[in-house]
Parts: sequence; structure tokens; C-alpha cells
Amino acid sequence: PPAVTQALAQRAAHPIYGYTLFPDSLYDSLIDWMQRRHGWCIQRDWIVMCPGVVPSINAAVMAFTQPGESVIIQPPVYFPFFSAVTQTGRKLIQNPLHLENGRYTIDFDHLVQCAKNAQLLLLCSPHNPVGRVWQPAELERLLQIAEQHDLTIFSDEIHADLIYPGNRHHTLAAFSGNSAKIITAVAPSKTFNIPGLNLSALIIPDKSIRTPITQVFNNFHTSAS
Repeated sequence: PPAVTQALAQRAAHPIYGYTLFPDSLYDSLIDWMQRRHGWCIQRDWIVMCPGVVPSINAAVMAFTQPGESVIIQPPVYFPFFSAVTQTGRKLIQNPLHLENGRYTIDFDHLVQCAKNAQLLLLCSPHNPVGRVWQPAELERLLQIAEQHDLTIFSDEIHADLIYPGNRHHTLAAFSGNSAKIITAVAPSKTFNIPGLNLSALIIPDKSIRTPITQVFNNFHTSAS
């Protein structure tokens, strides 16, 4: 968008290319965007700034599982979901989506079995690449299973702004009343076609969940505030 190009040109014209801090306006914009676009009222201290959704997936795997423990993914899914698990020494549990009459759905019966032996679920919502926008009944069932088996959920919602008319994206954490163990990943990269800026954020209402993943970023000296 022209506004993005103009902002980048203005910043590039500044003579100092030193270390920078995230401005208050960035947090304000994210809070406003989530409220206006998705009806989710978030607080600033819930926000963890990070260099991308893929690094955040890896950070979540390291923060909430130990080597040898299990992580659930739902293929067909974006390939870094696989490598985030396998390359960190965790066990990969696949809960394949079910294709029926040209439409993908979650196999909840199988997910229950998977959840018995897992610590973390990597959810893609809306799903990449099948394009499903998960409906309230599906999200409710997902949350029930997660609560029953004490699963932490990493919800990649980077495509939330790119859905067909007539559909509505439901942010999982907001749907749960901010009460579940959920890390919500958002970014402007898909919405505004700016993935090269390496900017994303995690929204984590629960401090007990926010602290471990922040510590992982701190260990790698990656700004997360």
C-alpha cells in the first residue's frame, strides 16, 4: 500500500541506522486493529513483539515441550510446522484434516487420541493451505479437547484478514474468553504484503504462558517487548 511505501521511504531518509525500540504507536495500532477487525479487546502487556511467525512457532515448541515430548499438527499444513517439531528433537503427532466433498474438516475423534500423548497443538486458523475458516462449533470442540488434556495451543492467525466475504474469522483466544492456554500469532505480512520486514506479534493473555516464550526469545537475544 502507498502508506507503507511512504513510511519506509521516510524512515530510510533518517540518517541514523542504529538500534531501535518499538514505538507506542505500534502497540496502539495493533490493539485498535484487533478491536475493529476482529472484535477482540486486548491489553498492551499481552503483546510480545517477535521477528516472525515461523521463529515464534519454534520458540513455542521449545518453551512448552521438552525433547522427546509430542506436538500435534494438522496436515496438510505449512511446512515449517513440521520442521519446528522434528528439528528440535520433539515427536511429531499428525492429526490429518479430513477431506469430504471437497471440504476439509478436523477429525476430532482422532484428535482426542492424539491429545492424550501431547503437550502442544500447532493450529493454523484460517488454515494454510486448505483455506478453512474454522466455525464456532469447531472451535468450541477444539477448546474442550485442549482443556480436557491440558494442551497448550499455538494459534497461527496470520491469514485472519484474508477471508472471503460472507465468512468471519473467530480469534480462538477471544472465543475462549481469554481463559485458555493459547498463544495467538498475528502479523501484517500477509495482509499488507510486507513479509520482508520480519514483523509479527504474539498475543498471550495468560502471564504464565507469556513468560516462558518470552524467555526463549530473550535467550536468543531477540527483542520480545
